[in-house]
Amino acid sequence: MLNWNRTLITTGSLCVLLLSAMLPVQGKPARQKKPAPTATTIYQQAKKELPEDFYTLYRVIDRVARANELDNRPWRVVAVPKYDVNAYASDINLVAIHDGILDQLAGDSSALACVVAHEMGHHTKRHIALGVAQKTELIAKIEQEATKEVLGEREAANRESTAATVGGVVLGNVLGGNVGGFMGSILGNQGAQRQVESQQRINEIVEKKKKELEQRLAEQERQQEFEADEIGYINSVKAGFEPEGCLRVMQVLAQMPGAEFDTTHPAVPKRIEAIKALIIKYPPQTLVKEGEARISKTKPLTYSISKDKTSLRINSVRGGSQADDIERRFDK
Repeated sequence: MLNWNRTLITTGSLCVLLLSAMLPVQGKPARQKKPAPTATTIYQQAKKELPEDFYTLYRVIDRVARANELDNRPWRVVAVPKYDVNAYASDINLVAIHDGILDQLAGDSSALACVVAHEMGHHTKRHIALGVAQKTELIAKIEQEATKEVLGEREAANRESTAATVGGVVLGNVLGGNVGGFMGSILGNQGAQRQVESQQRINEIVEKKKKELEQRLAEQERQQEFEADEIGYINSVKAGFEPEGCLRVMQVLAQMPGAEFDTTHPAVPKRIEAIKALIIKYPPQTLVKEGEARISKTKPLTYSISKDKTSLRINSVRGGSQADDIERRFDK
């Protein structure tokens, strides 16, 4: 037994030596990659990190952007602490949402999605470019054209005023006394009066053309609102939200004073009829299929909240970090 045991030990030792010689020398164990986060975990994390309104807006923009191929740019949402039923598009890809509309649409993500998609539509249609700067430029152009239009009259008035002044001096010298001074005064006053009248005419022309401009711009803005309503309906429904959400938004707007009249926005009843026509023209079931096909090919977008927690950036498909992008490209 002792010999058998000794033989087993010797044989075992030899096997260990042989295996050690045969096995390759292993370096440090490879760093295991963390599993890619799923859509569920990303959204769960967002719900923990973000205030409720921002979480909702993040989920809305994430779906609207991915369903409509608008995820190639970052979007920023600003919370406006003002109780107005209002939202607007500003700067580049920025959507401002007032507390009032968030409060009034609470519990209705489809209505909120229509509002957000509407404002995103203003950006995609580049409606923002037709703003205050262009209006100021157009008014300046109007003033130049009005001045040019009356320039001939003004020059004539200047010539008349000069001639009258010279004539008054001549008459005063020729006729002398009170008569010469009186005639010279009349001619000089006539020239000055022509100058005053020409300036008044310029002011009248400018005022008239300003009103015409305001009317044209108001009509243009109303047309842009109809366009944004159409985009809001199509894009929110493609993202999977209810088409009736857009109608429910209009029901809230209909409670505001003057909603039945055209202003810079179309009258709300007109907008309601236009949306009803869109539901027939673009059947929801078709839009939903298109949106689902696009969403299925993409991943949830990342986000970044500002330090003061007043704005949220929903990043593009490239993410929100240049450093991360460099590592993805080169640190493989």
